[in-house]
Amino acid sequence: MSLTPYELQLAVLKELKATGADKWTLSREAGKLKELRSSSKNSKRKRECSSPEFGETSSLAVYEKHFRKVPIDDDGFVASFDIKLFESRSTGVECSKAVLKFFHDYGFAVFRNVLTIQECEQTQCEIWQYLESSALGFERDNPDTYHHLSSQTYGLAPVPAVFSQQVVRNRCNPNVLRSFQLLLHDDDLLVSHDRWCAYRPTRDVKINGLLCDVPSWKTTENLHLDLNPWTYFDDSKALDDVKYEHLRDFSKEINSVTHSSGPNVQGVLALNDNKVDDGGTVLLAGFQNCFDQWTKTIGTMSASMRSRDKRIGHLVWRGKGAGSYKFSDVDPIHDLKQRITMRAGSLLIWDQRVVHGSNHNDSSNFRLAQFVKAFRRSSMGETGLNYRSKRVRAELEQHNSALGISAKERRVLGM
Repeated sequence: MSLTPYELQLAVLKELKATGADKWTLSREAGKLKELRSSSKNSKRKRECSSPEFGETSSLAVYEKHFRKVPIDDDGFVASFDIKLFESRSTGVECSKAVLKFFHDYGFAVFRNVLTIQECEQTQCEIWQYLESSALGFERDNPDTYHHLSSQTYGLAPVPAVFSQQVVRNRCNPNVLRSFQLLLHDDDLLVSHDRWCAYRPTRDVKINGLLCDVPSWKTTENLHLDLNPWTYFDDSKALDDVKYEHLRDFSKEINSVTHSSGPNVQGVLALNDNKVDDGGTVLLAGFQNCFDQWTKTIGTMSASMRSRDKRIGHLVWRGKGAGSYKFSDVDPIHDLKQRITMRAGSLLIWDQRVVHGSNHNDSSNFRLAQFVKAFRRSSMGETGLNYRSKRVRAELEQHNSALGISAKERRVLGM
């Protein structure tokens, strides 16, 4: 019986390991194996589009009538709104109407010129400093050392909440707040304490003096919702039970949302130009308009948590009603995801009911980004606010990040 291309490549890789091939050769061949596996998944996804598992009540069947083609500007970036125009009396009102209409239709909006180039560069510097101190041997300007980083956790910072100085300043940046206030229809907001990500280049990387492709550095692609679709319609204030004893408790501000705490949004700041091949955020534009209908097609929560069928999505339980929903890698709905490209200093905000995820880096550039979320202060009770405030103050003091922060900014940060 003839071997498949995947089986042949697997045999090649095993032979190279047995004969003591160098690490770069092994890394290159392992990347080829990963690409063949990904190609196999894509073929399987197409074969199963018409299978009973993806029938009339499938995610694809529910969403495809709500699909919206995302507009692209002349420079190849997703259409965006200049935050500076919202400051002007002559243009602010019309710009607000336009962005709200876009957000309603597509479920997201990109604001450009939110951070300055200097602010982007300073944030990048903090990321490099962290990586160089934590990933022993890594040097930002030396591609020969990039193998010291990992792509296993989507290039995310190892800690669930980062409190370095520029990262904190970005969270309470007036342009960041103005963008969130507009879409949340509320001026009294809290910002999340999240982390950043760094995707390594995988094409034309200069290693040992030679330009190499390193597909094994590609991050895993995915689609998901950072909420529990079965508890989303509850009226409880889940965050009142969070005591912020651990940094990971800040993540519960994302996974515990309900419709009563809404509108709920998430966001990400681009710290360098992020084009199609650089890897990054993908969205199912307009999915918020069919979210309610979709939740009626996914069965029971208990069945989703127990399921081991890789052809269907499943719930990742995060305690006390919180969770995230992971779509299957072979769900044909992947075919309708779209990359959200952005200029450096831009802020992408999306409705939390919009299915999203990330594509791997397939370019010679790093992808650097900072995640940020804002939510209404009124969505938290006094008990939760007090626990949160105590932890935020402690972290900012520990990292010397409270210097020069105004009273207004301290309130937004939750101090």
